[in-house]
Formats: sequence, C-alpha cells, structure tokens
Amino acid sequence: MSGSSYAYASGRISGLEDSLLTDRIWSQLITAEDRDEVLRILGDSWYGTLLQAEEGLDEALRDAVYRAEEELTDLTSDKSFIRGILLRRDVRNARYLWKNLASGGDGDVDVEPDGMVPVEAMKRVWGDSNIIDVLPVSFQDTLEDIQALHSPSAALLDAILDKLAAKVEADNLGKLEEPVGSLPAVKIELKNFLTAARCRSEELTPAAVEEIMLSGGYHTPSEIAEAVRVSKLAALLGEQAGFEAAATALELGLESGSFLAFQKESDLMTMDILERAAGNMFSPGPLAAYVLRRELEASHLKIVAAGKAAGIDSRRLSARVPRG
Repeated sequence: MSGSSYAYASGRISGLEDSLLTDRIWSQLITAEDRDEVLRILGDSWYGTLLQAEEGLDEALRDAVYRAEEELTDLTSDKSFIRGILLRRDVRNARYLWKNLASGGDGDVDVEPDGMVPVEAMKRVWGDSNIIDVLPVSFQDTLEDIQALHSPSAALLDAILDKLAAKVEADNLGKLEEPVGSLPAVKIELKNFLTAARCRSEELTPAAVEEIMLSGGYHTPSEIAEAVRVSKLAALLGEQAGFEAAATALELGLESGSFLAFQKESDLMTMDILERAAGNMFSPGPLAAYVLRRELEASHLKIVAAGKAAGIDSRRLSARVPRG
C-alpha cells in the first residue's frame, strides 16, 4: 500500500479518533461515585449506543474493539497488515474457547467474530488432532502445549496463551515501521519484569521464573531470572534506554509490594508509542495506533468499572490508570 493511500486512510482515522474519550470524561469516570455513575457517563459518550445494544459493559467494550478492527479492514488493502490485526482477535478467541475446554467445559462461551481462523475450527480441532493443520503453526503449538497438561490451572493456561499473544504481535506488529514496530518488544519487556517482580515475592526459583518468561523482550528470560536471584531486577530494567521511569516505579513496587505505579508507567509508555505512531500519516502507524488505543481504552474502562464496583477510591484508581 502506497504512502499516499495510507495518507488517505490516516485522514479517515483522524475522524474516528474523535470518538475516543477525552481527558475531561476520564476525570469524571475516575471520580465517579460508583459503577452506576460510570455507566451513566459512558451512556452520554460514543459508547452509549453500544451499551444500549449489548447486554452489559464487557460486551459493549468487546464490540468497540471489534468495530475498530473492522474499520481498519475497510480502510486498507494491505493484506499482511489486516492479517496481523485479525490474528490478534483469533488469539483472544482461542483464550476464551480453549480455557473453557481445558477446564472441562463444552466450548459454549461468548467469542468474537471470526478473524483469520474460524472459531468453529478452533473448537473442532480440540477433539480431532487430524485436522490441526487448519490452524496457523503457532496456534497448533499452543494447542498441543495445553492438551499435554493434566488439570491445568487458569494461571498456567493464561501463561501459555500469553506466549501465543506475544508471538503473534511480534510476528506481525513487530514488522511495521517504528515506532509501532517496537511496541511488541516494549510490552514483552514490561510484562516480563512485572511477572518476575511478582514471582520474587512468591519466592519462586530462578528456573521457575525463567520458564514463564516471554521471548522477544530486550532482556532474555535467563538474564531476568538471574536478576531476580541477585535482587537486581529494577537495576537491570533501568539499563535499557527509555525504561528509566519504569525501573524507578518497579523499585518502589518491590519495596511496597504494590505494582500499581509500574503498571501505570507501562501503560504510559505504550500510550507514548501510539501517540508518536499516529503522527506518521504516510505509514500504517495511525491505523494500528487507532485499534490499539481503542483496546487500551477498553482495558482501562474495565479497570475503572471494576474498581468502582469494588468500592476502590479515586486516588487508588488514579495511581493505576493514566487518564484524566
């Protein structure tokens, strides 16, 4: 797809971005009295129509992300780019479906519309390994890893599926121009250090820490595991240019036992990458940034709504959510 074609698509995207929530609305959401007020505020925003059409907030947010992905497929003819975006949806569907089946369910769960892999194929292949070739190789490997486990925990299933999600992002978004191309590695790096920090408090062995690390970050799983062993985790992260603020937040988390500030800093790094990507109108950056901004917005809305339902005060929500 040519630069001029991307410029046209980017112009269309700039209009869609107007539907993203403003700082003023985010301030209202974070200071809302309860979950009902959050829903009322969202009802007066772009999300209002979705909330009226769906059964609840989670369904509306899932539909919001799906719509953003579909808008992209209408705006670009770049098949590899579309494939990369839709495979991420397939990863989410695999998570919904295979976690249910691995836990003894019948696969009757809410899923998103098909991406590149039909949901029905994901379901059928669970019971028939002879047709496993209908899945991309990375999905085949993940399914085999899951089915090799005996009574796996939800946490272990998520860890396996997290590796699939990271690989799909790295194999697709990682091939795009900077700054979007750096996003998979940044996200993997931050997730690995958060996981390692939590493992340290659980006193896992370095070998156990290394086993659950994702590949594709700036530090190898073995380097991170060794940093856990010698209590130099934050120092190791701080060696990577651009991660200094995250390293400081991680150190504070290791001292306090709360990693809200680190998670907030991680999201701020993602948001900064997406803001810079949105500025290059002659690349796929603005298109990818729009979808990823919608995903992150949906994630933050879930945190705020859940927090209000649990009675968490605005100060604590502000410590986690980089909005408003």
